[in-house]
Amino acid sequence: MGIVTTSIGFEMLLRWGHFLGGITWIGLLYYFNFVQTEYFKEADASSKSDAIQKLVPRALWWFRWGAMFTFLTGLGIFAVRGGGMSVDIYVGALLGTFMFLNVWLIIWPNQKIVIASATQVAGGGEALPEAAGALATAGLASRTNALFSIPMLFFMGASAHYPHSFHPLAFILAVVIILALEYNGAYPAIKNIGALKKCPAAGKMGFYASIKGVIHCGLGLTVVLFLILDLL
Repeated sequence: MGIVTTSIGFEMLLRWGHFLGGITWIGLLYYFNFVQTEYFKEADASSKSDAIQKLVPRALWWFRWGAMFTFLTGLGIFAVRGGGMSVDIYVGALLGTFMFLNVWLIIWPNQKIVIASATQVAGGGEALPEAAGALATAGLASRTNALFSIPMLFFMGASAHYPHSFHPLAFILAVVIILALEYNGAYPAIKNIGALKKCPAAGKMGFYASIKGVIHCGLGLTVVLFLILDLL
């Protein structure tokens, strides 16, 4: 009985940490996409430069480490539970994993270039030539994460309150859709890897360019994935 209680208590601590990390991470994701991006469109050059040098690095620190803490505590929950959960949690976890990888492998490395360029210009130097491309690459990955966050949060909640049994075809269809969207979002960062550079249709911002667009796409993706799991 004591071992079982300890296991449940440890899982609860992991869930608590998962919630804290997730709130920090997703809250800053929405700040970057819905607040900061819109402000930068209207800010004058000096204000934007000052924010990029002083505000953005601080926000990105909490952003990326919030993502890391969320991801690690999520892995811990899977380790404690040992499987046997509804398919919803696996769909949510897949979305969250791609979001985590986007943060650490695309958004943060490219934002470092943008910050370095702004700092160099503020010091009287020239902007880094790769800064504009880095900003666009980070922006598409960030918009993709905002898109993914909407169904991810739904399926994390559905795993406990509206669970679906595992159906191989439904799961495969959901994975294919998620992979296609992730491929588009990550394409600017991976296009020089082998044959991937031969897909000019990928790497487009499309409807993600506006706040309304990314929210509507996120809600639409949630409905599509839900119907796949619910009807098959």
